[in-house]
Amino acid sequence: MRVALISMTPVFPAKAGHSVRILQLCKAIRALGHELTFVHVSSKLDTQKPDTASHVEFFGEQHYLHLHNGPRGARAVFWLRGKLRRRWRKILCGLGYEHSHYSRLDENWRNAWTHQLRALDRRFDAVVVEYAFNSRALDAFPASTRKLLDTHDAFADRHRPFVARGFRKGYWVSLKPRDENRGLRRADAAIAIQAQEAEHFRQQLTRDGAVERNPEIAVVSHFIGLDQPVPDHSVDHAALYVGTNMLSNQISLGQFLEHVLPRVVSAIPDFRLRLAGSICHWAPDLPNVEKLGFVDDLRLAFARAPLSVNPTIAGTGINIKLLDAMGAGVPTISTLTGARGLGADFRNGLVVVPDHDHEAFADHVIRLSKDADLRRSLGLAAFADAQRWNEGQLAALDHCLRGDALADVAQGPHAPRRDRWPAPRSTPATPTAA
Repeated sequence: MRVALISMTPVFPAKAGHSVRILQLCKAIRALGHELTFVHVSSKLDTQKPDTASHVEFFGEQHYLHLHNGPRGARAVFWLRGKLRRRWRKILCGLGYEHSHYSRLDENWRNAWTHQLRALDRRFDAVVVEYAFNSRALDAFPASTRKLLDTHDAFADRHRPFVARGFRKGYWVSLKPRDENRGLRRADAAIAIQAQEAEHFRQQLTRDGAVERNPEIAVVSHFIGLDQPVPDHSVDHAALYVGTNMLSNQISLGQFLEHVLPRVVSAIPDFRLRLAGSICHWAPDLPNVEKLGFVDDLRLAFARAPLSVNPTIAGTGINIKLLDAMGAGVPTISTLTGARGLGADFRNGLVVVPDHDHEAFADHVIRLSKDADLRRSLGLAAFADAQRWNEGQLAALDHCLRGDALADVAQGPHAPRRDRWPAPRSTPATPTAA
């Protein structure tokens, strides 16, 4: 099949969870034997600048397209409308209106992109669009093209849990349910990253009561960048936290630093919490905290701290921190919220504690950071789970692209095996920091 993937997020450099997900999805499409063209649209919703040379090297010059934003006059009008919308929302926010938190579904989509997509001198059998708020791209393709929407997350009323916690920013995009449904219905199939979100989309579409045909809902979660598991678990009294500098990570890490770390240090004075990713820009300077910044190879960071901590108490979607650790063959201690989306059959290298149970979290950190043999055995179990996980996701993706009867097979214990996913390799895995 000839497949186009349309994304506002570049995949090089892959410095955040969403860019890593898209890169791994591209690798999976190619692993299934399909011809892939990557189409990049530059949106202010994603400020990450693309590494054009790396894109061309990976996809090939004929299969990497970068759409322009249209003539200067159209760009000026688009900019002015956006500025007026932001000012109006600021006024509504000051008056206490909830409407100020909502974005319109297509407000960041440019007509120039639709024209360029329609003018492509090639025929695609399937097209994948990243995020519901870019779903208008699907309208540029004929009905004969298989249309897939990779949702990444549920954006309906996304602001509400943040506002309830006292934060008026940090939720990125929030849509009204009927607008998100409109984006979903542009697709033949909408891809959720976990079974709970798939069911949420089904129920939301049903409640809408519209007469339009609803899309199929499939589950294809994140693919794990598999490498050889970390071979040495001998480093005691250390743990690693990986994250980007987003509000949900700030909230979660802040709770850990305030309530869990002091308990651990009281029992292990030389304990080191190592941080990787852009969260280091936010994290305070503390005696037992070491900031690694962005790391080129997460396996090297895990080798220095062969225990992952995931104290997530805010956010949606499956937590990529878990998958990173699984792919490196390292055990994780996680909150219940942090373990969302990971089925019981894939938790063999995971220790789960209730949200806000700081004492239990600290007890497990103390126990595992002292026991190299336990870390090793749990880590090997996590790596085996990662291999099975990828096989299930590949099977589900194959169903989506071909339009077969869809089922939530991706996270089931008996997912079909696939031999086409690349085997573990000796080169460094793509780093993730989300």
